[in-house]
Amino acid sequence: MRDYSNWKEQYEKDQENRRLCFARFCWVNRYNLTPSKKSTWEERFEEMEGISLSRYAGERMRERSRKEKQESRSK
Repeated sequence: MRDYSNWKEQYEKDQENRRLCFARFCWVNRYNLTPSKKSTWEERFEEMEGISLSRYAGERMRERSRKEKQESRSK
């Protein structure tokens, strides 16, 4: 029998990974038009994720910096 006790945590991890991958793609292509030609990838990221691409990138960089500082202190 399968264990579904941590499905919510796994789902949230998967969603964050999906968002990160989408953000990376959008960042590289941020000034290019989407296939529909209605918006840029930067605009599409904000439409789909509810946060601007630059704000998301800034939050991720701050989080990464904070983790690196914590890791260097624990050594």
